[in-house]
Amino acid sequence: MKKLIILIFPLFLSSGLYAQKRNDNAIALHWGVGNIMRQDLTVSPFIHKKWSPVNVLMSYSRSNKLIHFADLKFSFYNPSIVEPYAYNSFYGGEQTSMPNSFKLIDFNYALGKTVLEKSPWELVIGGKSRNHIYASDYNFGPSGPSPMHVSFGLDLWLNLKYALNKKHYFTTNLSLPLFAYIYRVPYLAQDDQYFETIYSHNGITEFASRIKDGQLQSWGVSQRFDFDVRYGYVINEKWDIGMNYLLSMNFNQLPTRISQIENAIYLSGKYKF
Repeated sequence: MKKLIILIFPLFLSSGLYAQKRNDNAIALHWGVGNIMRQDLTVSPFIHKKWSPVNVLMSYSRSNKLIHFADLKFSFYNPSIVEPYAYNSFYGGEQTSMPNSFKLIDFNYALGKTVLEKSPWELVIGGKSRNHIYASDYNFGPSGPSPMHVSFGLDLWLNLKYALNKKHYFTTNLSLPLFAYIYRVPYLAQDDQYFETIYSHNGITEFASRIKDGQLQSWGVSQRFDFDVRYGYVINEKWDIGMNYLLSMNFNQLPTRISQIENAIYLSGKYKF
């Protein structure tokens, strides 16, 4: 009996140590190159296109009884539909035109539960709080509108993982919108309502006024589709490296139609703890 206890105890101890080493949390940093295509009829009928290396994505995940996933994304594009040209400014004399600028911030939090866990597959289904703030500056010579697009939405979230082996795996996320609370600038971007909103010249007050002017929208008016595929390679129990592809499509009909499609490819590093 003593010999049996002596044999079992090291096995029990080793299994306990293994459980302690399990990494339930992960932080990842992604950097990549993205492409945007946008047509905002509130401002212009032209389609603006641009590639940009300014694409950064940070994400956090936690696996326990429930699966938690959060990410923060920033991208910057400066498209122009014409070559730079010179013009005369009343204040500054002869100047050269500047490209437009699109600053995109996305911050999301997803919560789900594993419904399928059969090697090599794992499927998680849940909900996602999908939010974005898109601030833009359209430069048409000496002046131009600065429309803002703000959205706070709830999505259906699907997360699927496929492990090729112990070293290689793929993960994909799919988000489909249920509804969203959205603010967009009024028609022509600068009407009476717009000037009332920015009258305070205080950033916090102005942003609160924009949110107040938003409205709840469903699939019939606002369509959003987010999809990404992530490849990961396990270096050791603490570190992974990989590549990501992101497709984000955003369409909205009020007060006018806006269509935006973004593609991005990232290199990534993940720390597990």
